[in-house]
Amino acid sequence: MKRYVLRFRGAGAKPATDVARIRALPMLKVVDDAGGRMMLVEAPDDELGGLLRSMPEWRFSEERMVPLPDPRQKVKSAK
Repeated sequence: MKRYVLRFRGAGAKPATDVARIRALPMLKVVDDAGGRMMLVEAPDDELGGLLRSMPEWRFSEERMVPLPDPRQKVKSAK
């Protein structure tokens, strides 16, 4: 299963009824729900997409990982 970032784009905080509908999806695992308007979930994409199409104030996108640069300084070799 893939991970998806869900974002509520309506006014105010995400509605509890919407969150309950999302959590009720079979095979869905909530990874992080600490954000006020966002959730990170693992779910089958077709089921999640079908549900969120009926909830127009929600957007979702696949989680992307961005590698961080190594902060340690490198010694340049003498020529």
